[in-house]
Amino acid sequence: MSRQEKSDVELIKLVLSGECEAYSVLVQRYEKLVFSFLLSRMNSIQDIEDVVQDAFVKAYKHLASFDCERKFSAWLLTIARNIMIDSRRKLSRDLPSTDLVIDILLTDSAKEESEQPADILIRRERFRKILMLIRELPEEFKTPFLLRVVNEMSYQDIADSIGIPLQTVKNRIFKARTLLREKREKKDEMPN
Repeated sequence: MSRQEKSDVELIKLVLSGECEAYSVLVQRYEKLVFSFLLSRMNSIQDIEDVVQDAFVKAYKHLASFDCERKFSAWLLTIARNIMIDSRRKLSRDLPSTDLVIDILLTDSAKEESEQPADILIRRERFRKILMLIRELPEEFKTPFLLRVVNEMSYQDIADSIGIPLQTVKNRIFKARTLLREKREKKDEMPN
């Protein structure tokens, strides 16, 4: 069995037994998740990359204290969130906007090369409208919603990573979907 096929816990045990290279598989596996988690909270790509790197370094240093009953991804996101909060305190920045999220997601939405130009434009416009609706959501609903929809995280992992009860996560995601549906219906009713 290759390292890529091993579970998180198996990789962690390898690292703790001295095979430090096994940690790179965990980095590859979760780098995008941590990056996208921070994307909705921070404005600067450089700051996001710094926090991602710091999170993996801190997780590596404290790997021996990891509880194998938990999910590594949730533990890592908790570390990243705490580093982000600490860096915000130090820099005393305002809350971030989601312009960066929208720019990156719109770029990713246009990658189908086999599509006709008209189809790409229609899909991009539809996607842009949905993203604008998501942007209007209150932060408390937007974060769990994006983690669920974009990162396909489980409700429990979201609860663990942002430090709120499981039922609160479910309620906020339900409320976000309800608000998005209502906003979409209102915009569809408006004349162009």
